[in-house]
Amino acid sequence: MSERPLAGIRVLDFGLLTAGANTSAMLADLGADVIKIESGAYLDPFRVVGKIDSDEGWWNRSPQFRFTNRNKRGLALNLKDPEGQRVIRELAVHCDVVVENFRRGVLDRAGLGYKELSAINPRLVFAAISSQGDTGPERMNVSFGSTLDATSGIASLTGYEGEEPRISGMDVNYPDQIVSLFATGVVIAAVTEARHTGKGAFLDFSQREVASFTLGEEILAASADPAHLFVPRGNSEAGVAQQDAYRCADGKWLAVSLDTPDPSMEAFCASKDRDTAVAMLLDKGIAAAPCLDGNDLLRDTRLQGVTLVRDESGGLVKGLPYRLDGKGLAIERPAPNLGQHTDEVLRELLGYDDARLKELNDSGVTSTTPTIGEV
Repeated sequence: MSERPLAGIRVLDFGLLTAGANTSAMLADLGADVIKIESGAYLDPFRVVGKIDSDEGWWNRSPQFRFTNRNKRGLALNLKDPEGQRVIRELAVHCDVVVENFRRGVLDRAGLGYKELSAINPRLVFAAISSQGDTGPERMNVSFGSTLDATSGIASLTGYEGEEPRISGMDVNYPDQIVSLFATGVVIAAVTEARHTGKGAFLDFSQREVASFTLGEEILAASADPAHLFVPRGNSEAGVAQQDAYRCADGKWLAVSLDTPDPSMEAFCASKDRDTAVAMLLDKGIAAAPCLDGNDLLRDTRLQGVTLVRDESGGLVKGLPYRLDGKGLAIERPAPNLGQHTDEVLRELLGYDDARLKELNDSGVTSTTPTIGEV
């Protein structure tokens, strides 16, 4: 495959953290020219959450930011400044896609919402990723992965029997992860349609609704039986004779599913190291697998170049959950420093000269350092 499938597509990326930024990252992985928009006054929070030191340039060294912003170009513009807003409108003319996951109304108030940008560029595909969607009484609610676990129904099923609902937490943020997979696919379909018709679209993604979609069977069961309870049931599963995780002699865990009950399974696993137990169970035709942690996955050579990829600095980033023509993700550029490509992008797309770039920098519209003080 000599050219990646989204080559020639340009994305104006307002995505933050995982939900928005990972959507645009996957578009970048597929060849789109993704222009990451931040400002010195409002960094992508992953630059701060992932802060590893307080030395000069700390905002450019976050592993979390690097995970979800590889293969992008970075442009820093103050979106509260009318000049910054004007630059965005000029850039929108040259773009095919906008990705954003601000709270509802943020871009509208800046004159940069779908209504304004689609009037400038009718073929623009505008992907609005939010917690509760763009309509309804909860659209303005503050939400995180934890609250979306709760409102989607996921937390009600997570945990052991008799326990309180469990949330996935910041280390997983399950609704953020899955919405980016859904959104990427729908954006690609919408861009393909826009190229045929010349007409873009407003794509409204609710993280809560996407998370609830994964519980479809449970929701259908409740509709058929009002007495059906959404309760944690641990590792057991209706229709499966025996299923659980068992601790082995070396302190590691494995998961087993059985067609017929075997009361000796716990003792069997406890008497063997994990690898031996897994091998013996597989030899017997029993479904068994090790419960792997992050260190196990780092050592798994099968994941290298696919789920786990290193950028040119040697840092790990997320890979792609699929291959194209047998190839995984290619890191053509590491995640950008704050405003790293501002001048390059404005020269290339808008024809700005040195005087104009200096004017924007001197007035604080563009920047390469935070103006938010110590974080």
